Amino acid sequence: MSNGSWEKIYVEQGRVQIEVLDSVIKAAELFSENNFSRILDLGCGTGRHTYYLADKGFNVHACDISETGLDITKKLINDAKFENVDFSVQDMYSMTFEDESFDGVLCIWVQGHGTKEQIEKGINEIYRVLKKGGMVVTDFVTTDDPTYGIGYEIAPNTFVGGSPGEEDIPHYYTTREELEKMFKAFSEVKIKDKVYRFNNLNGKEHKIVALLVEARK
Repeated sequence: MSNGSWEKIYVEQGRVQIEVLDSVIKAAELFSENNFSRILDLGCGTGRHTYYLADKGFNVHACDISETGLDITKKLINDAKFENVDFSVQDMYSMTFEDESFDGVLCIWVQGHGTKEQIEKGINEIYRVLKKGGMVVTDFVTTDDPTYGIGYEIAPNTFVGGSPGEEDIPHYYTTREELEKMFKAFSEVKIKDKVYRFNNLNGKEHKIVALLVEARK
């Protein structure tokens, strides 16, 4: 299992990406409307969305490939005295959970950090760990994103070296048509255009052009 430079990022920067994304707020509403209880925060990073889901009353399992990221998340949760969260280090392309372990899976700002083949494995793993009728909410950066083509291409629509701090991590850019094929095993799939805008630590505005996927098993 390789975590690329994520461990380095969290060791050097500590807790990053603090603001809760609007796509996660909507996902929590969907999970609540469907009476989902057990939620997997897949690729929890340093815990901003784990905290949000726990605060909303869900039973959350937070996992990440980075032990340091997970340690930061644990401290955040323990300081808040939440008792509805557990944790594990996981490779999202080969998870150790039993089949049909979760009502819902949240995987935001995580997909795309790999090759197309890895991402397809990850989607199949999400399908496996979801209960029948369960739902995943996830997102993918598209070929329309302004960073597309930066770095050097290691495979079709896959680039390395274009993102500061993530130089060793492949970035895959997808299309609606490819996602429709990747999620074909799911019984119901909604794919929506999504643009994220945010400021970095220096106050510079960034834009991510993505597709948001809501898929039910």
